Amino acid sequence: MTSTPPETTERPTRRRAPAGTTMLRLGLLALVVIGVLGAALELAFERHWQTPTQLIPWAALALLVVALILLAVRDSGSALTVARVLAAVVLVASAYGVFVHVSVNHGMGAVDAGWDTYSPLTQWWYALTKSVGAAPPLAPGMLAQSALLLLLASVTPKRRQNLT
Repeated sequence: MTSTPPETTERPTRRRAPAGTTMLRLGLLALVVIGVLGAALELAFERHWQTPTQLIPWAALALLVVALILLAVRDSGSALTVARVLAAVVLVASAYGVFVHVSVNHGMGAVDAGWDTYSPLTQWWYALTKSVGAAPPLAPGMLAQSALLLLLASVTPKRRQNLT
């Protein structure tokens, strides 16, 4: 008669993630919520829905909300992967938004009489710093910040972990 080793008959004990990790995760998710609400309010105040391109940040916000819900409800397996992919898509949309805002500002430089006398580097610097044009280049950065916070929250475990 063979006996089964004790390690195969024992059930693994389950424990929650440490309290500090849980608080960190909740804090990161709360910052994502604040970022999403802030960006949505800013877009609404600016009436940022006039053209199809202006709808991109609204779609990005919707993706962030879906990813946030996925992480809050279930943070393992495919749900975690989907949330991370959605956050990555929002990062790309944010980079595109910065590019569009800087390009629009650069195009507005033609209104300035001395624009052609500036070096290309100076022109792009003025466009980036909103010295010319009205599009805020860093506003899309709110989306990137929220997406990065969501990615950080995705690496802090919520689920119970098996410990043997």
